[in-house]
Amino acid sequence: MKKIGKILLFLIIVVGVIGGGGYFGLKYLRDKNREAERLEHIKEDMYLEVVYEDISECKTKFKLNKEEEETTSSCAKTELKVRKAPTAASEIIGTAEKGEIYKIVEVEQTDAQFIWFRIIYQKNWKDEYKEGYISQPRSTQVTYVKAYNVSFDYSNPVLNFTSDEYNVESIDDIGKDGYKHLTVWDDQDGYKITHEVYIEREPIDRPGPQYWVKYTVTDKVGKTTSKIQRVIFKYPPADSKCKDFSKIRS
Repeated sequence: MKKIGKILLFLIIVVGVIGGGGYFGLKYLRDKNREAERLEHIKEDMYLEVVYEDISECKTKFKLNKEEEETTSSCAKTELKVRKAPTAASEIIGTAEKGEIYKIVEVEQTDAQFIWFRIIYQKNWKDEYKEGYISQPRSTQVTYVKAYNVSFDYSNPVLNFTSDEYNVESIDDIGKDGYKHLTVWDDQDGYKITHEVYIEREPIDRPGPQYWVKYTVTDKVGKTTSKIQRVIFKYPPADSKCKDFSKIRS
């Protein structure tokens, strides 16, 4: 009898484990489907995605001549706050993380430094429904969010490199492949990319000459973003095809 009792107890435990696992498995799938449906519905209208531009993509470091100090610019990676009103001093009601998607209710453009998006602040389908504001700096140096299905132009183009250096056969080959070595995003279609090549004849940290390419992305309303990248040519160009690197800021 004891042996039969142990077998029955074992069977009860097994059934309980299987049943419990099945219940939680089905619950997980149901929750996952509800969240997918919620996100699909959000994307039918104006929405934004939280995207922190990686700090390494914002760094630029170069020297214009032997006397000038090294110049470095970089993006500060900060926590993205959701506020009660469209001002930097407003009460914080939460935070937003990379990859999260929110429905846009309205876009506020009265602030000189920031674009403010009024959003439905729900991290998933279980969360309480409430509204808040997320900001995007008007500067091109930092990208906090990307907005989609917005009918007007609110942002400068975003330009990043896939690598620190660009290796190419000759000066005439730059851009022939449609600038696939660049990552470009703008809130509206219709931007164009142009470039200029500069020569640094006597770099202080390596043998010269050193070549640089300055890319400029211009959107359809005239907003621009420019960045500089080191370029390595298999067949270096004639000096006459390059601009003087010391004048790259002018």
